[in-house]
Amino acid sequence: MKVSMLAAGIALLCVGQANACTTILVGNQATNDGSFIIARNEDSSATNPKHMVIHPAVAQQTGVFKSHDNDFTWPLPHSALRYTAIHDDNTQDQSMGEAGFNSAGVGMSATETIYNGAQALKYDPYVVKTGITEDSIQTVVLPYIHSAREGVELLGHIIEQKGAGEGFGVAFIDDHSIWYLETGSGHQWMATRLPADTYFISANQGRLQQYNPQDKHNYLASPTLIAFAEKHGLYQADKGPFNFHQAYSEDTANDVTYNYPRVWALQHQFNPTLTTQVTDGKQFPVFLQPAHKISVADVEKALQNHYQGTPHDPYANNNPQEPWRPVSVFRAQESHVLQVRPKLPRAIGDVEYVAFGMPSLSVYLPYYAGMTHYLPGYDKGTGNASPDSVPWQYRVLQTLVMQDYNAYAPDVQRAYQAFQQQTATRQHAMEQAYLKAYKTEPKKATQIIQKFEDKTMTDALALTHKLTWQVLTKMTHNTDMKYHFEGA
Repeated sequence: MKVSMLAAGIALLCVGQANACTTILVGNQATNDGSFIIARNEDSSATNPKHMVIHPAVAQQTGVFKSHDNDFTWPLPHSALRYTAIHDDNTQDQSMGEAGFNSAGVGMSATETIYNGAQALKYDPYVVKTGITEDSIQTVVLPYIHSAREGVELLGHIIEQKGAGEGFGVAFIDDHSIWYLETGSGHQWMATRLPADTYFISANQGRLQQYNPQDKHNYLASPTLIAFAEKHGLYQADKGPFNFHQAYSEDTANDVTYNYPRVWALQHQFNPTLTTQVTDGKQFPVFLQPAHKISVADVEKALQNHYQGTPHDPYANNNPQEPWRPVSVFRAQESHVLQVRPKLPRAIGDVEYVAFGMPSLSVYLPYYAGMTHYLPGYDKGTGNASPDSVPWQYRVLQTLVMQDYNAYAPDVQRAYQAFQQQTATRQHAMEQAYLKAYKTEPKKATQIIQKFEDKTMTDALALTHKLTWQVLTKMTHNTDMKYHFEGA
């Protein structure tokens, strides 16, 4: 697309805190269709296009995985499952996989950047040079696990053996449960099974609190989690039950504007009658039952939140210095929603909804586990804008819109919303056709999925190109009016 050259020249280089994401988990009794949902915005750099890749199963695998970002290594098991990933552009080393499903029906999202407490890190600091970090987690975990719980156990084992190079939260999903793991320090961690009738939101802060070491069904942790906290004065048993957040996390002045508003806004979206205030971050509920059952569309809407209709909307109010950090930021690289519907065949029951770039100016497309390939360009793109990269084609439109958000955003958002609604109707028809064919005509069933995917990806790109030229036309007219220099 020729307009990419223009976008490269005017791109907004939004520099900020790396990997500052927002995570949403929804249990199957809290959704409108009985599905499990995990979701996250990946925020870092607007000029880092993500690649969507399907990795085939590998047998007789040998060698060692080596991190792209530090000296972390991990032996590669003999066999690896097929899995999907959303990578950075250095896919030759399978680095920085953010989210995906494997062929066993297990999905994961990695990572939510969090910050552990200074006292905990004083006694057990991050293993920065050789510990596991975000760029390695999906690649060394997802291809080798057969349940969400097993994912927690493997990642926890790696943290204990090699250490964590940074603070993070990681979500796992399968057709039985959702698990969420948070680091506590360099070698301490805990994880909990999401209560089925609740949802959970995290915004760059450790959020887990309750831990019951006797309840192995719902909790997992490093074996010395409580003993370490007691030894170093992070927890005193005579002052009440162990609280993981109080022992291993922290609340700082920055949280009041950077983290609390996001959790507060989304909890109030799902529970409008909540009486909490933004400054009540230390008392925010960890798990909540929603006022109404939550859909995938509701989660997508939450990931697009930027305090619309309030004085804190930085885009409508043209205020890049807005202190409240929104959920949807321009430097978002992608946004994903992983859904598991246990009652359906895995090929259509596991769906990954992905929007490239800034969620509030993008479109969520469904990618089914049964698809066989993405369109050309899904695995292309570097730090320089280029027309052969699908992620950059979405970013071009977003960059143009951000030059005058109020003038251009409404038309783009209406068009994308209509497309998502049309796609949902087509999804239902495709799934019904698949269910009729998959038992007796498996090849035809796979073709049904792929035909749907090819059309959806193609039509979304065509719409994006159309919107890009519409916005560019308006920009051209506005520039003409600004510098018209009529004579008479």
